[in-house]
Amino acid sequence: MVKAALIAWILAVPLWFVTKFFVVIAHEGGHALVGLALLNRVRRIIFDRDGGGGTEFVSPPAWPFVILVAFAGYAGPSLFGLLASALLLHGKPEMVLWASMAFLFLMMFTVRGWVGWIVIPLLMVGLYQLATKASAEMSTLGAYVWTWFLLIGAVQRMLVYLSTKNYLVAGTDTVRLQKASLVPSEIWSLILLLATGAALVWGGSMLLRMPT
Repeated sequence: MVKAALIAWILAVPLWFVTKFFVVIAHEGGHALVGLALLNRVRRIIFDRDGGGGTEFVSPPAWPFVILVAFAGYAGPSLFGLLASALLLHGKPEMVLWASMAFLFLMMFTVRGWVGWIVIPLLMVGLYQLATKASAEMSTLGAYVWTWFLLIGAVQRMLVYLSTKNYLVAGTDTVRLQKASLVPSEIWSLILLLATGAALVWGGSMLLRMPT
């Protein structure tokens, strides 16, 4: 659905100064989901006014699992986008919206700070309106836009990350990856850019092949 891709690009690139807050939700959600899969309980998730965030665990992930948890942050939006693409491939746009709302609802139990308490409910309300109040056509379009947005937003975030040289900032995910693997932060940044780009191509190719 080309129209959905165009809308998503407008949201993810020209309107990045606003929509970056929604991408960081998927970023921290990626950390939390992989951490939970590795039996690490989440202590809290925080978001800041600059569009960043952080996920803290009760017990820090042990090596080498810390690599998976750190990698899952910037790859998170792409992973969620690919899952949504698979649901759309099986003709389940409503599941994309309801599954997203369910995940956001669970995240709220660990979110701390007013930024998260505003942004996540706002996103949940938007998805709920699409799922329950919009026509079937608009609901389907919304699911496609949301999926495209996750895939495009992941790449956009990595481009911003590289252009601002955040890979040199202490405490970032790629610096954590460097400490855990001895691979330079710059290399991890490029790997993540390639991974999110590949996910966009893969997911996008599936979405564009689907009937409108």
